[in-house]
Amino acid sequence: MGEGGWPSIPPKGDQLVYHQVVAKFNIWRLDLRDQRHHQRPPFALISEKGDKMRPDLSPDGKQIAFESNRLGFWDIWTCATDGSNCDQLTSLHGTAGRARWSPNGRYIALEFHPKEQSEIYVVEVPGGVPRLLPTISGADNLSPSWSRDGQWFYFASKRGSEPFQLWRMPVRGGAPIKVTKNGGISGVESSDGRFLYYSKYEAGGVWRMPLGGGDETQVLEEVRGGSWPNWALTSDGIYFLRFDKSPNATIQFFDFASHKIIPIWTLEKEPGWGMAMSRDGKSILYVQDEFAESNIMLVKNFR
Repeated sequence: MGEGGWPSIPPKGDQLVYHQVVAKFNIWRLDLRDQRHHQRPPFALISEKGDKMRPDLSPDGKQIAFESNRLGFWDIWTCATDGSNCDQLTSLHGTAGRARWSPNGRYIALEFHPKEQSEIYVVEVPGGVPRLLPTISGADNLSPSWSRDGQWFYFASKRGSEPFQLWRMPVRGGAPIKVTKNGGISGVESSDGRFLYYSKYEAGGVWRMPLGGGDETQVLEEVRGGSWPNWALTSDGIYFLRFDKSPNATIQFFDFASHKIIPIWTLEKEPGWGMAMSRDGKSILYVQDEFAESNIMLVKNFR
């Protein structure tokens, strides 16, 4: 991923000088000895070119789904949990992302941005044709997830300047039902099926509300606004990225029982988007800049 900035035109006027930063985001794996301690230093998983973001682990723990631009467009890819055997799952010629496995491991839900508005698709694994879900017409629909029993989709939706809200709809079809009232973009059900945990698009923190109905409560304040994909729920707590305790972001664990926050690992470079947890609680996947290059670029005969 390359970005240019700080352009300057010399007095002669036919040259352009600018600063270019080239970064490559990769999925990293951190193995844990227990909830509070890492087993060994993390390592980058996938050697292929291009950026990789927002990973999700399959229910059996054998595969990872993620988004990558290695062939130009952002599409959904899968690979083994050691980073081998990568396969392209979609070829949608746009921007696809936020891949989420179904509880039975047969399907992946994803968001796709063909032009201005985004929609939710479902694709069978491996090799299925992406199928558009009829969610909310004329709105941005994104950030899908599944209920624990696989019978419902959750997704975020907004029209115009309205804030994103979380909705849900039956997998077999039916009218969407609004879930949140005060904002929500990334939601996941608790393992016991009692609560929906979610983050908001701009407001910080992780929130929850009873699935049977009731008001929302803030569970965790320390997730920064704008970092809504960078947390992962377990039955015992929440792993998340924290940005305010050191020069670099840190992976931390919020323990439901003690309400304590435990530092796990400090990232060495800039984080990207996404965090996932294995079902057995032994591995965390997160996104980090693998390398960054800074260059001064010169364009001759600039007009």
